Amino acid sequence: MKLRLRVIIALVFLANSALADSKDYVAAPMMVGPQYPIMFLSTVFVPDTAFVLDENDFYVASTYSVVNSYVLSRNSGIKKEQSSDPSYFSDLDNNGYSVYMDVEMERRLFRFYYGISSNLQLQFTYRDFGYVSGTLDESIENFHTSLQIDNQNRDLVDRNKLALYIHDNETKENIYIVTEESPGFMKESATIGFKYRLFGSDSSAFSFGFSSNYGDYYVERGVNESTSMDEFEEHSDFNDQNYSFLYTSKYDGFTLHAAYSSTIIKTSLLPKSPKRINYMFLGINGALSDKWYYVLQGLRYTSPFPKVETSTIGEDVLEIAGSFRWLFRDNILLEIGFVENQTQGAQNVDIALLTNLMFYL
Repeated sequence: MKLRLRVIIALVFLANSALADSKDYVAAPMMVGPQYPIMFLSTVFVPDTAFVLDENDFYVASTYSVVNSYVLSRNSGIKKEQSSDPSYFSDLDNNGYSVYMDVEMERRLFRFYYGISSNLQLQFTYRDFGYVSGTLDESIENFHTSLQIDNQNRDLVDRNKLALYIHDNETKENIYIVTEESPGFMKESATIGFKYRLFGSDSSAFSFGFSSNYGDYYVERGVNESTSMDEFEEHSDFNDQNYSFLYTSKYDGFTLHAAYSSTIIKTSLLPKSPKRINYMFLGINGALSDKWYYVLQGLRYTSPFPKVETSTIGEDVLEIAGSFRWLFRDNILLEIGFVENQTQGAQNVDIALLTNLMFYL
């Protein structure tokens, strides 16, 4: 109980702030994209309202989140109880990847949006992150047990340890390895993007978005303890692009959001990763009272791993998210939420916790 309280307190006090026009961003979806750590190597889709800021208006926000991920591919030596070494994988007859992941990651995001005109919006996001051994494993196991949810062989691994191994089943090499905690928060990436409203009214809008990452060498290459990726294409900025179509419609008491998005991958993911990651998004938010709001949403996206017949590692991922927002002053909004993976496979994310504190001017 004390651990859960510390996590909640940390989520509140490590949040930072934001400024914008409240009429659109109080009714916006949670701005949280895919939470599977491998996805952070690429430019990802982040849910957003289809409305754009008025000319010369600003929106500034920051988010703090904790992501806990646990995965054991079926040929992991630990899952098969053949070895106590998490780097060991037995041979698997496919040319894809296998994964051992027991990871906790802290992330901080800063957003700056600016209304260039009544239809065009500039968007900038800066992210930093750190891999940590973590403290959430025991709490997650107890929570799953209380709900009679399978802990997916968590009893086979040491609690609160950091280990990430991505194994190439064809070359028999571990091509991506993380076993050391990050030396504090390190730069993850920065994103430049634009959102253009194609058409709409005061109650609905349909927009097109474009974004691309840069400054992401550390998360793509620097944190990797394996040298097997050295032969992969050299890192470069803006090495993938995300395209999105956004729709928002306001009704009495609630707002609906929908989106389709696709990222064109060049060299940001793994050598055998698909060259396109597709996203589908649906969300709803509404008012519980004059001061309290709720958000519920779902994000489905294609796997960063290739599809193979002998594993679920290439199957689509579905993440459900929810939050409560408290407008405790006319221009200050606090949001606390979570993301939970609904697909039990090699891309499983146990839970992500996040907070956002926004100022509207």
